[in-house]
Amino acid sequence: MSTVAPIPWPEDARYDRLIGDWHIYQRTGGHRTSTDDLITAWYAVHRSEVKPARYLDLGCGIGSVLLMVTHKLKPPVARGIEGQEQSAAMAQRAIAELPAHAVDLRVDHGDFRNHDLGGTAYDLVTGSPPYFPPHAGTLPKDPQRRACRFEIRGGVEAYLQAAARVMNDSGRFYLVFQTLGCSRVLAAADESGLYLTGQADFHMRLDRNQPFLSVFEFSRATTDVVHRFSASVRDENGNITQEYQRIRQELGVDRERS
Repeated sequence: MSTVAPIPWPEDARYDRLIGDWHIYQRTGGHRTSTDDLITAWYAVHRSEVKPARYLDLGCGIGSVLLMVTHKLKPPVARGIEGQEQSAAMAQRAIAELPAHAVDLRVDHGDFRNHDLGGTAYDLVTGSPPYFPPHAGTLPKDPQRRACRFEIRGGVEAYLQAAARVMNDSGRFYLVFQTLGCSRVLAAADESGLYLTGQADFHMRLDRNQPFLSVFEFSRATTDVVHRFSASVRDENGNITQEYQRIRQELGVDRERS
């Protein structure tokens, strides 16, 4: 069982349902689980034809992607690594309070750029990096929100380099990023020796011409056909679309399908 990091517990922490009967701790004034997390978890699950033996979530934050993927795929071993002490502690406590399960599930506090992962090879890796360099805007005063939005410990390049280090030969890496940064993501993948094998694009609204978020699938081997998917989160009136509702149901985050 995971141990909770010895830091002051945030007063604004909430205990919220995430998926099935699994809950998560998140702060009302800090980082919260988001569309980014859900679509990353869904695409990784959707594209997994067999249950992974070992799964790793890089920069796992409060554990939302890690927990959703683990709940759905039930890999024998699931690991998360998170650089923020507060976020790691919240994820660790959520895991410690989960209902009984058969997964060896743990979150470590550390910077994945230099953390010792024990030389273990993973067949599934996920990552939800921050989008903005530190000079791109006003940094939030809250350190948890700041690190989740701005590249305090490196950006997408660091995530791809880390994934390339720990993936086995048949492993896949799922990374979410703003679609406008596609060229940066692909350049970093090329530098890391990884190939694009799938891409899921998400419009925030049906009436927007360009997608806003993309989840990229990378492998060690190239492919003749790249899997493509596109969906809209909300319609022209701001309501959740049926296709996004189906995605939520497939992942299992809706109560009626839990």
